[in-house]
Amino acid sequence: MHDATTLQSVDTDLLIIGGGTAGPMAAIKAKLRDPACDVLVVDKATVRRGGSICRGMDAYNNVVVPGVADVDSYVESIRAMSDGIFDEKVNRVLGERSFEVLRDLEEWGAATFPRDAAGGYIVEQLHPFGRFLAEMRGDIKPVMAKKCRELGVRTMDRTMATRLLTHEGRVTGAVLLGVRTGEVTVCHAKAVIMCTGSQGRFGLPETGYLFGTFDCPYNAGEGWSMIYEAGGDLVNFEFLDHTALIRDFEGPGHSTFTRHGAYLINALGERFLFRYHELGEHAPSGLRAKAMQAEIGLGHGPLYYDLRHLSDETKTIIKDGLFSCERPTEKAFFELKGIDIGLQPVELVLAGPHLCGGHGLTGALVDEWGRTTVPNLYAAGDVASTGLGFVGAAWVFGGLAAEHAVGRMADIPAPVVDMADVHAEVARIRAPLGGNPVNPPQPQPPLHNDEGNDPREVEYKLRRHIKPLLDSPKHASRLRDLLGKMAGFRADIDRIRVADWHDVMKVLEIRSIADCMEFSARASLLREESRWGMPHTRLDFPERDPAWNGTYVVLRRGADGGMVVTRQPVRSA
Repeated sequence: MHDATTLQSVDTDLLIIGGGTAGPMAAIKAKLRDPACDVLVVDKATVRRGGSICRGMDAYNNVVVPGVADVDSYVESIRAMSDGIFDEKVNRVLGERSFEVLRDLEEWGAATFPRDAAGGYIVEQLHPFGRFLAEMRGDIKPVMAKKCRELGVRTMDRTMATRLLTHEGRVTGAVLLGVRTGEVTVCHAKAVIMCTGSQGRFGLPETGYLFGTFDCPYNAGEGWSMIYEAGGDLVNFEFLDHTALIRDFEGPGHSTFTRHGAYLINALGERFLFRYHELGEHAPSGLRAKAMQAEIGLGHGPLYYDLRHLSDETKTIIKDGLFSCERPTEKAFFELKGIDIGLQPVELVLAGPHLCGGHGLTGALVDEWGRTTVPNLYAAGDVASTGLGFVGAAWVFGGLAAEHAVGRMADIPAPVVDMADVHAEVARIRAPLGGNPVNPPQPQPPLHNDEGNDPREVEYKLRRHIKPLLDSPKHASRLRDLLGKMAGFRADIDRIRVADWHDVMKVLEIRSIADCMEFSARASLLREESRWGMPHTRLDFPERDPAWNGTYVVLRRGADGGMVVTRQPVRSA
């Protein structure tokens, strides 16, 4: 194993951590605002194909198309979906800027938006009410990456940010690790935008495959770990999202099918959701998931999507979106199974739980410019809590954060980095290698295979505890049991053996998985009520408590290094 013996250094005005879709959007908007601004994007994979929409998406989930919807209705729909635990100002700005993003994507050639016979955008219903989902096609990521190159954005692929650097309470850069070379780079930056996505590697998939996740498996929650360690506020970690996906595939299901009018049916052939909520398939996701769980508990499973009643034209639209930009491998999956989704029901599985700011409410606390509670640090996309912001929040707040940061560059002092913090982080990164981890005199060999835990086995051990101890229905005794096991989990992580720098990356990711488990358990303990349906149902507090209306559970790092968990009113409009 190669091990760099010296630290590299790079300076930039704006560092963007994460090259999924929020990151490139931020980079593009920054350079359009000020071409002289130096912008650097780092990603563990590649900016060209990294992130959860690496093959594009079949829909823009939350766009206010003029003449079809309005911003007030969008805000009220999100209020219903989030049960009022959301920042109204943030969501109003998202609604106001969403159509501008659609036109940008069209202009750049990154995406196309199919039209109906009258020439208007095809816009459907996903939310409890209102039509805010525009049908979309296109190979988005390569086009955005190309535009970044044309504008002079610098990129570092196969590079993992491991820690934010701060000086006098404000962010001044980050420590970066080359996941193939082991090279450690100290990045000095005036401002940082965190775009690292969700915590996709949380609950174990039904398939049992660690990386067979709905979101990008690179999304292991390290953005939240870094924001927390830098002193930023995190909210809604008690909200555990569950997604109805195709069984054995972990691919798209609910939004793809039901927005076009598909039904959910049980093993008896009954359309059952209206028994649990008046909106049926359009009920808020948490209540819908709880209804599915209840139906399975009654012995009425398995559950299915039923598209048989739809027109041939609608089925063609579904297949075109699903099998082209969204999940091309899903076409092969159905063919191998001998399933035609238009002729027979498609079995689903209630996947999760996972933590996400786009499909859920979890994330860094941000304002309408994407600013976190740490000066010079912004967050956009699934890492930020923007209230069920879906892909629109990635694009809108990636752009807004960049515009705000670039507009302040002249007033931000030159970044100062405390090298003691850098060396402490290098020691943490290189700890699995053994020997002198800070500045080894020669390359360190990997640990022998019989001298440590296999990283995959440790990750499996952690994640298999999430569903029985952390997932709904929750109980204080289970949550405390999980917290009591955390020290042992972290000790197991410290004993992981590594064979290459990719394994070192896994160690860092597994540490973040453990962080997120603790974040969620402590937040779930504090919210002594049941809310949102399946995302937070407590057996010991089975009813909603009005005292918790409009209230966040906030996590932050205390002055003594301990975790502080408090309640805080949601910001009013």
